[in-house]
Amino acid sequence: MNEAASPFQGKKLLIFDLDGTLVDSSPIHARAFAEVFAPLQVAVDYDRIAGMTTAAAVDRLLLDAGREAAAEERDRLRDAKQQRSRALIEQELREIPGAVAFVTAARALFRCALCTSASPPSAEAALAAIGLAGIFDPVVTSADVRKGKPDPEGFLLAASRAGIEPARALVFEDSESGLAAARAAGMDAIAIGPGLRDWASLLAEMEAGA
Repeated sequence: MNEAASPFQGKKLLIFDLDGTLVDSSPIHARAFAEVFAPLQVAVDYDRIAGMTTAAAVDRLLLDAGREAAAEERDRLRDAKQQRSRALIEQELREIPGAVAFVTAARALFRCALCTSASPPSAEAALAAIGLAGIFDPVVTSADVRKGKPDPEGFLLAASRAGIEPARALVFEDSESGLAAARAAGMDAIAIGPGLRDWASLLAEMEAGA
């Protein structure tokens, strides 16, 4: 019986999403959006905006609510949400179980990059909170791209900065927009989350093939 090839076979670059993949930040971001939009009486369905940049999520929430807002108001909402989420990250953020152990082991075998829709300050705060500050190279955030996920720009930029062709990269994502971005970039991807793959089993699989 032929065993399925390891997803790590032939890969040189691992690209990690951050929110929902390495850190359990979805409840934090959902809460921050809900608090910021509550005075506008706009309900937040976080599943519809998960994986988007904050600016794109703000626009989607306003559009879904049928509300028009000037650029200054959209910027205010974006900034308020980012400030609130950073405060909650510093107080409450936790890793997705097994994520830190996996990244720590993977660094000895692969180039490890980060591609996140978070802003640079939010990404830095989250990585510091779980002890992964300064681990990833390159780091691509919302400040580096014109189009967020599901556009492949971020993943392609990460591969370009690493000097590794997209086909030799493996992406770890939790959101459909992120998985779609990986596919569009021509990269294999592993979905992380409940009922999907978990870091402990992936660590065992990676080490078995090392």
